Amino acid sequence: MHPFKNRGAATCAIVTSTACLSLASTALGNLPGDSTLDSRVDVADLLVVLSNMYHTCPADGEACPTDFNHNGQTDIDDLLTVFENWGRVAVDASSSNDAPDADSTTLVGPAPVLIDAIYYDKYSRVQERAEKGLQLDQGWRTRGYNTKHSIDVLPYCYGGGVDQNADNHYSDQDLERFEAWLDANIPYEYDGPVVLDMEGDWWPMMNNANQELMDEIMDFYIEGLEYAEEMRPNAKFGYWGFPKKRWTKLSHDGPDVTRLMKRSAAIFPETYEYNPGGDDSVRIQQHIETCIEMVEGKVPVYVQMCSRYQDQEIGGWRHFLSNEELIRDQARPSLDARWTDADGNTHRIAGLGIWDAYIYVRGFHHDWWSLNDDEITKLWDEVDEIHLSMYQDLNALINGELSESETTVATNDASKSDASTGNSSRVTHRSPRKPIRPVVINETSRKKGASKRVRSSAPKRSAVARK
Repeated sequence: MHPFKNRGAATCAIVTSTACLSLASTALGNLPGDSTLDSRVDVADLLVVLSNMYHTCPADGEACPTDFNHNGQTDIDDLLTVFENWGRVAVDASSSNDAPDADSTTLVGPAPVLIDAIYYDKYSRVQERAEKGLQLDQGWRTRGYNTKHSIDVLPYCYGGGVDQNADNHYSDQDLERFEAWLDANIPYEYDGPVVLDMEGDWWPMMNNANQELMDEIMDFYIEGLEYAEEMRPNAKFGYWGFPKKRWTKLSHDGPDVTRLMKRSAAIFPETYEYNPGGDDSVRIQQHIETCIEMVEGKVPVYVQMCSRYQDQEIGGWRHFLSNEELIRDQARPSLDARWTDADGNTHRIAGLGIWDAYIYVRGFHHDWWSLNDDEITKLWDEVDEIHLSMYQDLNALINGELSESETTVATNDASKSDASTGNSSRVTHRSPRKPIRPVVINETSRKKGASKRVRSSAPKRSAVARK
């Protein structure tokens, strides 16, 4: 007999036996079978799992919400997890009688601010990219709007942060290059946030690290913070994407990373989208609240949103979210996130901004090198208009000018539309509202090429992490 057919019959029996049961509940953010992250297990989760059946997960488990048993693939065991938890709902533990009374808490700190975290090509280390971005005034609409409305640029040190070669060593050449980047971009008296973007080999290693290896990795990251702080003692340095979403799950039983979070002068958790169309707001709010709790409200939290979502079929961040989904799933839950300490002080985020990169436009157009400046400008302008529209709505949200009804996600929204054709419809005003279609930068699939490793002959300043 066919094993899949036998197990399928068993799962059908599970549905029949559980569908009429009263809804069981579990802790928020810790609900097996909830692939849509909407705090319940139902037919939506079943459809998502079936559509991803036997798909191999990307390297980062965050991009695989249907792999409940973390074996690297969506399979029959994950399908059974849905059926076994059919009808269950998650509850917010903070709503219990043990939670502090709202009247006894005090909201501390300034109101959250918007920041511009977009990776314009003018920030690139590649001279040709930087010069072309400046020559064609890339992103002029969004940059102009943000400047006019006092939305400051969030400085990013790409390519490894202090470890400029991203080779898991700090060499004299790394430190000299980092110091040159600071001199070119960060005034000595600057006291705002600075993102160190150091991923490379460390990023996937952390997903499966034990405490010993995690401590070694954190030591390396902290060494980078110490050097940066010596050069700019007032700046608030921290690393992009920390803490990872996997570390803020209530079910997380891996190594403790709070030492690095508390040692940072700012943290920059991401809320990137891997579940287009699904309502991720509950999970994202819990993620950000846990981030604030990890640093005990003493380290500012700057949320890094993304205007795109990842294509689950062919890969790549090739699609744009609608404004409504960006606000519902990333912005509003981040702004609503609260954590109350033992003294009754309630903490929230310090700011949030959109990250996107114009390099995607080049990567998803196989004919890029044959395009003239006018054609490139047209492609960039389409992306710029999307960014502008998003920042207009986010600014209205921050200022209390955008109601929840104005950002309701239309149920008949298409999941994709084509931005590269110039036919995408974007709303740059807020009244009256109409559905905004997500946009796709299509053409050819972007392939990840192996980047060339640059090894310095200068003496190394720290131990190599265990490989």
